[in-house]
Amino acid sequence: MAPIRILSVAAVTALLLASGIAAAQNQRVLPDDATLLTLNEQAERDVAPDTIRARLVAQATSEQAAAAQSSVNAAMTKALARARALGLEVETGGYNTWQETPPRPQALPAGAKPPAPLWRAQQSLVLTAKEDAKLLEAVGILQSEGLALQELGYMISREQQRGIQDELVAEALQRLTARAQRAAAALGMDFAGWARIGVHGGGVSRPMLMRAAEAKGMAAGVPPVAAAGEQTVNMNVDGEAILKRR
Repeated sequence: MAPIRILSVAAVTALLLASGIAAAQNQRVLPDDATLLTLNEQAERDVAPDTIRARLVAQATSEQAAAAQSSVNAAMTKALARARALGLEVETGGYNTWQETPPRPQALPAGAKPPAPLWRAQQSLVLTAKEDAKLLEAVGILQSEGLALQELGYMISREQQRGIQDELVAEALQRLTARAQRAAAALGMDFAGWARIGVHGGGVSRPMLMRAAEAKGMAAGVPPVAAAGEQTVNMNVDGEAILKRR
């Protein structure tokens, strides 16, 4: 147990004075004929995403861990070379190796050995592109070479999101100012500016990516089909408007 620290009267007085100074600094001093009005506003826009993304996985099973891993390594080496040759942005994902013990048969013949444990290995590969057709073609080729498609979908890139959010902030601030002016007029007062403005990071409403279960029906070598649709980007602003009596 930590020892209890006893503060002197002088120390306690200093802490109280410091707290009082901080509180006074946070208080806003307004003229007698002014008041604060808190407002908030949101701006949003539906946009077509500029990037398509796919996640594939190379898998292998063997009674020997080394054999399973070697098979995955060879598949990923070939897949990386293929994707880079097509000019796609590519990165590798997690690499997992684990052992599974098959269930023991209820009636095992005399002298027969139970099924041997199996080693499974897998590694994922993520492809990203601006051009739909190029990525979808690559996915079809990699599927025909043994990789399984886990996810496929569209996303808004950071560059696109930042540009749209900058525009939305300006739009939301214009709306916020217009609301402050209307509120002041309704109260018989004048809008004199802002005591505080806050901009809050908005989000992007992203559709769920197509999962592996939905991709199993695709014939090997036939490129998958995808449609971008639209995603919603939004930004929020709030502020304290200074209203003065006329």
